[in-house]
Amino acid sequence: MPRIRALFLAVLTLAVLAAGSARAETPTSLAGIALGEPATKAKARVDVRKPRDVSEAPWVKRLPVSGDKFFDGGYVLVGTCAAPGAVVRIKMRYRNGDMDFFRKLSGEMLTLYGDPTQYKGDLEGRVMGNKWSFSDSRLRPVSLILQHAEGEDPELGPGSTVKLTNWGLLEAERACWQQRHGSAKGAAEKAGKAGPDHGYLPR
Repeated sequence: MPRIRALFLAVLTLAVLAAGSARAETPTSLAGIALGEPATKAKARVDVRKPRDVSEAPWVKRLPVSGDKFFDGGYVLVGTCAAPGAVVRIKMRYRNGDMDFFRKLSGEMLTLYGDPTQYKGDLEGRVMGNKWSFSDSRLRPVSLILQHAEGEDPELGPGSTVKLTNWGLLEAERACWQQRHGSAKGAAEKAGKAGPDHGYLPR
């Protein structure tokens, strides 16, 4: 009997959480830029003249985004195949990098979107953050990640960042590109067969 009661409570908890996440409206834009829309619609913020390749992901290009009173700057990823120029990811760095501001952001996002689905930090506390998961109107997965770094990692840099991604759009770009050009992984494997690589370990 206790086991059945525990199972019932677990199912009830999941139902409550699911209901809470269902009420949360899926975010579709950040910094005046909308997912799925052409980057040219936000050309006041996005510099479409400076596309950069993305390592190991030729199905997208990276475009810089200028800052404003809230953000120091950032970038968007746009498609190159299924919907060329359409925004699939937006990542911005907040101008205010203080921990107190990060706590304020976290609290506001918790109010808007409920409990996060995943912790996105490290065990040492140098990087802190949360991830929220949603679905768009066509049931494609969308993720929102808010993170704060203390700055020890030069790739992350100090301060707070927010990233909004439509994984359905991103996957459509990858599938389209691979259908036209072949698997990027397969090409890499063929290149690797030319000879053994003894430089894969740190020295």
